[in-house]
Amino acid sequence: MRRSARLDRRIQSGPTHLTLTVRGGELSWSELGARIAEFEARQFVLVTDGTAPRRQLARVRALAEAQAPTVLHRLRARPLPADPATGGRADADALPAGTVIVVGGERACAVPAAVRVPTDLAAACGPALTLHRPVPAALAWVRADLLAARPAALTRAGLVAVVRHVLAVCPAHYPVLAGLLTPGARHDARTLTALLALCADARSALVRFDPDETGPALALGYGKSLATAVRAALGPELAPGDADALGLLLAAAVAARLGLAARPTGRAHRDLLARNGSATALPAGADLDRLAAEAVAATGPVAATGPGLLLLADLGRPYCAGGRLLTPVDGAVLRAAAGELADGTARTDRVTVPHSRAAGTGPAAPPDRRDERPATGREQDGTGSPCDRDGGRSTVEIRSGPAGTAAQQKEFPS
Repeated sequence: MRRSARLDRRIQSGPTHLTLTVRGGELSWSELGARIAEFEARQFVLVTDGTAPRRQLARVRALAEAQAPTVLHRLRARPLPADPATGGRADADALPAGTVIVVGGERACAVPAAVRVPTDLAAACGPALTLHRPVPAALAWVRADLLAARPAALTRAGLVAVVRHVLAVCPAHYPVLAGLLTPGARHDARTLTALLALCADARSALVRFDPDETGPALALGYGKSLATAVRAALGPELAPGDADALGLLLAAAVAARLGLAARPTGRAHRDLLARNGSATALPAGADLDRLAAEAVAATGPVAATGPGLLLLADLGRPYCAGGRLLTPVDGAVLRAAAGELADGTARTDRVTVPHSRAAGTGPAAPPDRRDERPATGREQDGTGSPCDRDGGRSTVEIRSGPAGTAAQQKEFPS
């Protein structure tokens, strides 16, 4: 695929589907107006969370009002510890009747809506691509050039979502992503479009066969429960996206401590996050006991996805025991993992748990390249394989579907 700021993807999940459309330039607004008209709504409800640029919100509002009466609904502010990407259903319960259009960041895009216009990369890679019932068909409309013009801090936060997809779902992209990431977090529209395609294809491959996201699609939420705990315990001290970065690192530390990983993956996590300029250690003086307590609450019996954490046996390989992808983790292990992250050390001692590798029933170790980076090609169980390199671009073959039977070729800048 040629590098372009234009992209069309369809994500199917049971009877529900979402169309991702990425465009650039002022002329694209007329196309969005035509897509909004296709819903033939009697009334639109325009929802925003206060993060959307005023001009962008005004343009979408004008397009909606040209088709039907439009009510503007601003989501009320929440306490900082709350996860901005959750609770969309609660927000939807307070909306007026009508066809919903959302414009804004993660919280706005978490609201079930017919049209989603994410205004930052984190929203575009995450909740904007989620298929919400009861909305049977939705459109995610992204202006890649406007995403590229947002503050670097927002882009850096959004790139953590891309890192999550690469670590948990498609590690074949690890070398390419590592070459792209920089602490400055400045990327052009074509690069952001390619990264959006990566996230959309990863989600499409998983939710097509797991529409309820209770099986393999749980990997799309890797580290999010722990990120919620970090946000609750340390929210005011963190830059945008750092809670999600620390959630990923905590998940890797827990897997290593329990002996679940076929080989340590923490360095791979830290490598990508450090290249992105994200946090790789807890702030000095962090309350580890409170963090452990919040983590227990976020991963316990009342957790949204059920008790336990999704952990990785290797990059792109969620750990599975007894048919479950969620591993119960007690407070002592979570407290010890947080301690490792506080002082920036990686402990080598491990605790043996049932079904772990030390017990002899865990996952078999893949070929060890001794550099903790993902093995390429079919050493990754068919998740994908770098095919060739041509000048300034790297062509990657993405395999999806049963046994990786569906193949696509995608180019990324190197």
